[in-house]
Amino acid sequence: MTPSEYQLIKECLGIQKKPYFYFKDKYALDIAKILCDRYHEVRIGDLKRSRFAFVLNKEPVKQIVSGIGRGTIRSDDLEYSLMQEGKEFWYTLSEWGEFKRHRNDSYYQTSRPGVNLVLQLNFDNAHNRLYNQLVKPEKSDHPFAFTSHPVSVRRVYTMCWARLDISLETGEVLVEEIQNDWLREVKRIIDSLAYWEKQGQDVSGHWLVSRTTLAALRKYYSELLKPYYKLWEEAILNLVLSFSKEELGINNIYYHTYESGEYLKGYYRYSLPPRSIYTQLPKRFGFSKTDKAPELIKKDNYLRKKLRRKSLSWFQLML
Repeated sequence: MTPSEYQLIKECLGIQKKPYFYFKDKYALDIAKILCDRYHEVRIGDLKRSRFAFVLNKEPVKQIVSGIGRGTIRSDDLEYSLMQEGKEFWYTLSEWGEFKRHRNDSYYQTSRPGVNLVLQLNFDNAHNRLYNQLVKPEKSDHPFAFTSHPVSVRRVYTMCWARLDISLETGEVLVEEIQNDWLREVKRIIDSLAYWEKQGQDVSGHWLVSRTTLAALRKYYSELLKPYYKLWEEAILNLVLSFSKEELGINNIYYHTYESGEYLKGYYRYSLPPRSIYTQLPKRFGFSKTDKAPELIKKDNYLRKKLRRKSLSWFQLML
């Protein structure tokens, strides 16, 4: 999208910082609710035979179905979600990219010339309090955040993000990227320290250990962060779905396959994304593969010509 299109969306939504509640497997509950809202009532037998049958195997939905006592599910059955314990995340909006007609560089890794809307999923307040106590970050210097990426470290701390290309004209959202630096960097540092200790090296002089203690870093990693490693992928993709449908009014969502992303965006050889993010994750949410490119891609003359030279597929989900 163009920078002006991004500004229009941001100004119309007026989102500065918005709460986002999430717990393990909540995406299954939310998808089931979307189906119930669409059809008013969903037969469990029909759901079992659909591509959304996976929602019935997730604990939040399984518990609801076991207590209903009938063969259908309604939207009001799913209000059970309010009883679950979860994380009170915050999300914010940002932008990423630059508008050029044709790009020879792949730094921004956007499929179309222009900018992406960035959904930043930020840590909850409980995490931030303990992080500040245990890690003791210096002012404006957060050791696990890559500020060259679309993250926030001022009002909130970004755990992970999703980059979206949006077309209000075609009614499509394309998920360009889902990524986290924070969790990955914590694990990398902890693993490195453990390796050096095993080699008999003194790690007390490590720049991060000198700020706090090795025990505090290990506690932060093994005790505080453990739930977030299990949540982040599904939490951010679920946010993409709810944001697209509820805030933008768009229910046609595309997601790059590994091959389409590599061909249209380009990946740095030293920074290849995990394949599971572009293979297993969309499948978990019921995305299906399609050879039909998003209209927002085909409307760009340069990209339309480029698509003729290679057969590609995308993931697509109609909510």
